Parts: sequence; structure tokens; C-alpha cells
Amino acid sequence: MRLFLALWPGPSVRAQLHEWALSAHSECGGRVLRAQTLHLTLAFLDEVDPARLPVLLALMQRTPLEPFTLSFDHLGYWSDRKIVWAGAPSVPAPLIAARDTLLAQWRATGARVVTQSFRPHVSLLRHARRAPSDLYPPALIWHCDGYVLVHSVRTPRGPHYRLLAEHHGGPSGGQTDGLFETSAEKSAMPATQYGIVG
Repeated sequence: MRLFLALWPGPSVRAQLHEWALSAHSECGGRVLRAQTLHLTLAFLDEVDPARLPVLLALMQRTPLEPFTLSFDHLGYWSDRKIVWAGAPSVPAPLIAARDTLLAQWRATGARVVTQSFRPHVSLLRHARRAPSDLYPPALIWHCDGYVLVHSVRTPRGPHYRLLAEHHGGPSGGQTDGLFETSAEKSAMPATQYGIVG
């Protein structure tokens, strides 16, 4: 199973990010990522034996994320990958702490963890022809209190994402504190959703 950890936005933030994507698309072309699959990747775990999934879920249960706020204030363009993305100027300490702790514990179980630089961003367009001319839209505020585990499946139409588990609430507590395994029926990313359209 190809797995990754991510922050998954709620409806309001998702809608704003999708508006940025549509606006950039009118100028840059390319393929707009579906609003339902916009996310911020925390760590790509690569191929994981399904038998190891309970171990990973247990580590998530022991690694809550203290609530924090991300401010997205600029767009960027990777010319080599033809991707337009939304970026945050800084990485909140609670996010770094939870990510580093979880990856260290996963590595300690014998899993292979590739060292990855972490720069918080949300991909908006793929196969874009150029960078947007307006790189500084009005700031977008994203209040985060949890993260998710996602199964990525390659298909001829692009990546298919299925939400496997989500962890909400931090040590300070919250009504939704805890880990929830998510069935295909309850997933925010049903089997008919794909990462790209067009």
C-alpha cells in the first residue's frame, strides 16, 4: 500500500484553495486538482505492507497534534514538475513536533523512512504552462487540529485517494479527540474521486 500522512482541509478552506486553483488555471493552463482531494502532505511513507497497518495506526494514536494555524499567503511554481502550489511562510512548531515524533517512532519499528525536507504547501495545478502573474493573493487562514492517513492508488486517470484513518484533537483536548478508522463508505474520498480532472 502506498501511504502518506496529510492535513486535510475542511469545506471552507478547501473551497478557497479551489478558487485559487481555478483562478490560476485560467492563466497557467494545466490540470486542476479536485477540490475534494486538496491536501497538505506531511510525509510520504511509500509502500507499506498491509500487515503493518495496525502498527502505524497505534503510532498515530500515541501522537496527537496540538492545534495550530497555518496562513497561506503566496503561490509558487515548480517549473521542472509543472506544478502550481499554495504556500505558507512558516511551519508551526506543533506540526513539526508531531511529524518528527511520528516518523521517528515509525523508523524505530524497522520501517524505511526517507529523509524529506518539509515545506508546507498544497498543490493546485499539474502540467501548468507557467507561473501565475499574481503570486500574492489575500491570505488564507487554516485552523488545524488533526491529520489523516491516506492510501494512494495509481490509476490510468491519476492518483486515487482513500482516507484510512484520521486523528483529531491535541493534548489540550477536544470533543473529537482520538483516532478514527474510516471505512470506504464514510471516507471523504470515495472510490469515484480522483486527484486530477480534465
